[in-house]
Amino acid sequence: MTYSLDTILQLENTPEFNKLDQQFNEFNPFKILRVAKYEIRHSNVLAWLFDPSENHRLGSFFLRNVLMNLVTRADNENKIDEFPYLSFAHASLPDVVVHREWSTNGNGAVDLLIEIPTLSIVLLIENKVHSAESSGQLARYLTSVTNHYPEWNVLPVFLTLSGDTPSHDAYWMLTYEDVLRIIKQELELNRATIADNIHDFLSYYVALLEERLVEDEDTANMALQLYQDYTSAIHLLYANANPAKQKQIELRQAVKTLATFDAETKRHLLLIYNRKRQTINYIFETGGNILRQAFLDFVDTHGITVHSPHARVPHFVMDDWMPYLERMDRLNRYWLNYGLIIWFERKGSKRLKLYVEVGPIDYKERLPLLEALEAKNISFWKSGKQEGKKFTRIYTETTDVSDWTNATVVKEAMTSLIDAPAFRSFSATVTDVLEDLYTINV
Repeated sequence: MTYSLDTILQLENTPEFNKLDQQFNEFNPFKILRVAKYEIRHSNVLAWLFDPSENHRLGSFFLRNVLMNLVTRADNENKIDEFPYLSFAHASLPDVVVHREWSTNGNGAVDLLIEIPTLSIVLLIENKVHSAESSGQLARYLTSVTNHYPEWNVLPVFLTLSGDTPSHDAYWMLTYEDVLRIIKQELELNRATIADNIHDFLSYYVALLEERLVEDEDTANMALQLYQDYTSAIHLLYANANPAKQKQIELRQAVKTLATFDAETKRHLLLIYNRKRQTINYIFETGGNILRQAFLDFVDTHGITVHSPHARVPHFVMDDWMPYLERMDRLNRYWLNYGLIIWFERKGSKRLKLYVEVGPIDYKERLPLLEALEAKNISFWKSGKQEGKKFTRIYTETTDVSDWTNATVVKEAMTSLIDAPAFRSFSATVTDVLEDLYTINV
């Protein structure tokens, strides 16, 4: 690869780069305040939303919906019997008390602690936006809160951007995608009753979360193409501005080239980067997304025709299922719009996880499908068959990934998960069930 300063000027003058840069630099007060980067600022927004007595004048909508989301989220199914979750939807919540940075007297501070006297519940929320969980942190917090509220039910929650699994089994999982969905739903359903200034504030916060969480296929493809066409320019700009990242394998040649530049040239490169920081970072992260690259190779090798190379959760369905999925109810705004979905997700620094889920198809169709799967010894949480349940995980498996910088290694991990005898047997069983349920007798 040739590393030339000319390519940086070419990159800056492409219509695609400028369109992407304009998109990332739309006015948003949360960006100006740098809310996206700091957990404490997200926690401040969430504390305001959680408190029914705050000046948003939206009552307990956020707290109530978060509680309902916790008990309907598939990751928490093994915990729901511990709490009177039916009361979450209907109980009056007038006396909620929200604490920020609740002190554990020497063991750190809980990001958010919410007292709900009506339900005798204390909601303990540990908020992780960018920082990692420290050793023993969750256990210490839970012990401190439980000791302080001996007569209450403590509901500990691990809130993350991408659904990271907490180290402590007692913690329930919540993601910022859940938060985003709850706020968007409120804005859509109650626009006429929400004050204009509150609506604007929440809309800006939604835009901030969407930029971080919602993968727009056109935007991602544009970034991927720019990365492929101007790799050397992106590498030079990124490596020069991020000395701590210069040991990354893909930046080695750029670092060698930078060593030949004088201080004034490096200063100009830094000025360019600082003006276009968010755009360059996005192109670098998207173009260098190993999970996406590996998935594209994976589906090509295996001839999988129905898929989406989402940057964080690439997903697909088995071709053997397709003739029958086409006869099921189609779903709006759910993955590929089919009632069954498979996806990969990176879990921590060493693991890749495979999920299979039955989506929110109509209950009259959903229940027979789940019962037929269950009759074939495919297991899932008993609550999965309840009316009103939308998502039911019917298969999960994980495998180790030895090198997350190598797309070939990640692709091999994906292949090992679907070539495993357990998954092959599972997939064949699903095909048989779908054939029994959806074959049209002539």
